[in-house]
Amino acid sequence: MMQKPILLLLYFMMFEASAASNIPLFPNSVVSNDLEFIRTDDISAFCCLTYKGTMSAEMPDKRNDVLFVDDAFVYKASYKDGSSIELWAHPDFGSNSMAKQYVEHVSKAVGKLPGFMRSKLDHIVIHKGNETAFGESEGHFFVLYSDNIQTRIRNHDLEETVFHESVHATLDLKYQRSSAWRNAQRDDTAFITQYAASNPAKEDMAESALFAWAVLIHPGRLPHKIETQVRHLIPNRLVFFKGLFIGQP
Repeated sequence: MMQKPILLLLYFMMFEASAASNIPLFPNSVVSNDLEFIRTDDISAFCCLTYKGTMSAEMPDKRNDVLFVDDAFVYKASYKDGSSIELWAHPDFGSNSMAKQYVEHVSKAVGKLPGFMRSKLDHIVIHKGNETAFGESEGHFFVLYSDNIQTRIRNHDLEETVFHESVHATLDLKYQRSSAWRNAQRDDTAFITQYAASNPAKEDMAESALFAWAVLIHPGRLPHKIETQVRHLIPNRLVFFKGLFIGQP
C-alpha cells in the first residue's frame, strides 16, 4: 500500500504541472492524504462524560437490518459552551468500561466541532466492529464503528471523520438544496475531491467543508500550494462556508 507522504508528494507534483487546472485535489478529504485539517492538540470544548446506564435504542448498522437494540450503553458528553450530546454504544461491547474508551475519544473529537454544528447533533451511535462511518441528516446523528475509530486515531483522522459526518448530520438537510449552496457549486465549476465530483448532491458539501474549515479558521495550516488550490477551485463555496463558520457573508 502506498504511504501517505508519498501520495502527498505525487499530488504536489501534479500541482506543479497543472497549477491552474480544475482537477480535484485528492480522491477524498479524509483518508487519501496526510493533511492535518484538525490537529490532535487543537483545543476541545469537551468537559466531561457521564454514564447514564442502558436503554433500548435505535442503532442503524450497515451490516444488517436490525434497527432497535436493547441494553445499549448510554453516555452524556458535556461541553464548555453548555451543549451536551448523548452517545449510544452497542451492547456488543460487553461492558461499560470497554465501550467508554471509544465514547471518550469520539466525545473529545466532537468538542473540536464548530459550536453551532455540535449543538445541532441529536446523538451519536457507536458499534463494535469494522465498517465506515455514515451520517443521517434527518435524524441529526452519525454512526461510527470501533475498529474504524482505532484506525482513524492511528492515522490522526478521527477528528476529520467526525467533522465530515457531522456536516451530513447537521448541515445537509438545511443547506444542501438551498439556492446559496447550489449557486456556489455552479459558479465554482470545479470540485475539491474526486468523491465530491462523483457525488455532488450528497458528498460535495461535507468534502468541501473540511477544506473550508482549515483555510478559513486556520489559514496557513495546510501547505501553501494546497491552500492556493483550494482558493482557486472553490472560491464561492468558501464564501458560503464563511457565512456559517465565521458569520460573515
